[in-house]
Amino acid sequence: MSKLIAIDGPAGVGKSSVGKALAKKFEINFFSTGEMYRCLAWKVLEQGIDPQDEKAVLEIAQKVKWTYQAQDNVLKVYIDGICPLDKIHNEEVGRAASKVSAIPAARILIMDEQKKLAHLGNIVLEGRDIGTQIAPFSKVKIYLTASAKARADRRVKQLKEAGQNPVYEEILASIISRDERDSNRKIAPLKPAEDALIIDTSDLTLEEVINKVLEVATKNVW
Repeated sequence: MSKLIAIDGPAGVGKSSVGKALAKKFEINFFSTGEMYRCLAWKVLEQGIDPQDEKAVLEIAQKVKWTYQAQDNVLKVYIDGICPLDKIHNEEVGRAASKVSAIPAARILIMDEQKKLAHLGNIVLEGRDIGTQIAPFSKVKIYLTASAKARADRRVKQLKEAGQNPVYEEILASIISRDERDSNRKIAPLKPAEDALIIDTSDLTLEEVINKVLEVATKNVW
């Protein structure tokens, strides 16, 4: 039987870490759908386009070609034959991705691509609208959440470990601002599916979160 797990939640709650662990456990692929918005945002910025210029962003979104390649249970995304994953995980691209993803027509195009992956199955999909829009038919829907403070603490630690010098107040403000945009956009706003298991990860270790999700997945699905 095809396996499909939907994981949603705001930035910094551990969705990718949990999703990758589940993918290995069930021997299926993991895909972070947010990377598609980051890739589009990266391409927009590379071309000197304002991420809030709806017409220009849509023109790019209509032309790009998406392809994927599996490696170690992780599905890597390519935009026009390029896999820019080493260039998209910074604050500038993250802010642009949030703006790009709020453009209705551009978002719909990317959602259609993601729905194709969901219907193929045997995948853990992580994002902000998986359980509500991309794969509402999934029998395992997880919504991870955490306080803005806890997420800012994690992000600052992550950036410091990467050799950067982040300013906590700026990171916290960015998280709060992005939460507001994601939750209030017109198309597919961030919210848990009605039948999702909601887990607050603020005071949980990664292992504790993974164990909670594994319990739900193995009991309810396959």
